[in-house]
Amino acid sequence: MFRLSRTFEGVRLTALHFRLESCPSLQYTDGIHEQAPPAEKPQTKIQTEKKQIPVKKIAPDRIDELVKKHLGNIGEAENAFKSASALLEKHKTKYPELEQYVENVSSSDRSIQMLDDVKDPRRAHYIFKILLTGVEPAYQVAHPGEKDHTKVDRAAWIATFEEALAKAIVQIVLSRQAEQTSQAEGSPKE
Repeated sequence: MFRLSRTFEGVRLTALHFRLESCPSLQYTDGIHEQAPPAEKPQTKIQTEKKQIPVKKIAPDRIDELVKKHLGNIGEAENAFKSASALLEKHKTKYPELEQYVENVSSSDRSIQMLDDVKDPRRAHYIFKILLTGVEPAYQVAHPGEKDHTKVDRAAWIATFEEALAKAIVQIVLSRQAEQTSQAEGSPKE
């Protein structure tokens, strides 16, 4: 029979040692193979736990969050109207003729009525209005020649107002240029 023998760190091991190491349930004691005592298994506790019914976690109180949201929306609407009014007043100082274009500014109604063209006999005008229906602001615009208001978002309301104001200012500038041209042509040359 062939014997396997190796030396590890000065200790001679035979095949018998390798077999014993690969089979941990056998112990080698004084040349006699003995069955190793079974490893102790941890005792599993069999408990009869009462199953708990999962309780839904109650969502945190969202009321405060909703109140803040609605108050923020109302504040944004108020600020949008104040900004539009301030912009109008700023340009009135530079272009006093703008007063002819502005028919009505009402802080209580949050509305601004502005003529499209002063020379137009129909007196078609823009109406910019912010309504508070309940707690939601409604931004409305009525274009010249339209009777009904169109509901728009805040950005569109501001952009349409700025566009209408710019058109009125362009008409004022063109009117000033035409007046200067006519005065230059009508004045005697030296």
